[in-house]
Formats: sequence, structure tokens, C-alpha cells
Amino acid sequence: MNNGTVLDCQAWGGLYKKFRTRLVNSLSSSYCRADREDAVEFAFDKLMHRKDAVAYGDRFPRTEKDWFWNLYWQSRSFLSHMKHRSGLHAKYVESMSKEFEGTFDSGLQGVDMDAETCSEALARALEIFRVEQGISRRDLNVFVLRQRFQTPSKEIAVRYGITVSNVDVIRHRVGKLLRKHGPDCYARALGRAA
Repeated sequence: MNNGTVLDCQAWGGLYKKFRTRLVNSLSSSYCRADREDAVEFAFDKLMHRKDAVAYGDRFPRTEKDWFWNLYWQSRSFLSHMKHRSGLHAKYVESMSKEFEGTFDSGLQGVDMDAETCSEALARALEIFRVEQGISRRDLNVFVLRQRFQTPSKEIAVRYGITVSNVDVIRHRVGKLLRKHGPDCYARALGRAA
């Protein structure tokens, strides 16, 4: 196909047309089709634009079959990293929802909810609150450590590489926003109008 040089746009276009559907279908069906399509798009983008001939060393793809397998493994790598990141995010949301349990007041008297529904709503409310108010994960962690667990400001400052006064400012700012917007975020997380 080539002599060890990077492919031109026309050659990439040919490979894309020939391999795209086959690559998407060859990836694990445990991922939704959209994720598999994203993985293939990422693989083409990475190999076309971000990986030069030197990066391949003596294993530079020389045939269409070689290119197919390079694209395939790059796509699988993307899916694997995506799964890992989503697992980490799920653990983060779960831990934060536990730490914030009882912080939000639903204001919905007489509504019976099981523990799982409450926990899921708290996780959603926390994420809604964080995103809508532009609060970083670090600042949210600082707030939780200081407010819920009464961790000393000095300890938090050392842990996050900030000053003690920054810890107090973050606690105050996040607390004020939480009191103002938390109940609404929780109500929306439950699927109810505020």
C-alpha cells in the first residue's frame, strides 16, 4: 500500500470508506453503537493527525490489513479508556452523594422514597448543582471535607496546595450557593418542578 510513509488524505479517505462500518461492527456489542462509532472516529483521527511514522518504529503498517488492525486496536483502546473513566466518575458521584446525604432538603413532605431513589437523586442533584454553579470538583471536595467532616482548614490546604484562607472562602462560597440552589437541584433531580 505504501513504503513506510504517512498516508495522504486520499488514501485515508479510501480506508475510511472501506473499513468504517466493518470496524464499528467488529467492536464489542456490549458498547452501544454510538460509542463504537465514536471509537472508530477517534481511531481514524488519531492515526491520521496525531501519530507520525516515527511513532510506529519498525512496525509501520504497510498493507490494508495492517491499517485495519491498527485502527481496530486504537478503537478498542478508546472504548476501554471510556469505560474506565465512566467507572471512576460513577464512583465519584456515589461517594459525593453519600457525603451530601441530608444536605439537600427536598421540601416534598409526605413523599415516600426508598433509599436507592434518594441516593440516585442526591447524586444527580449534586452533579446538577456543581455544573450549573460552575464549581470545580476540587472546590466541592474542599467544601465537603470542611463542612461535613469538620476536617481542619490547615489539613485541607496542605492536601490541595491552597492557603487556609482559600479553604474558608471556598467553604463560604459553596455553602451559600448550596443553600440557595440545592433544594431546586434536588427537586429537579427527582423529576419534579421546584
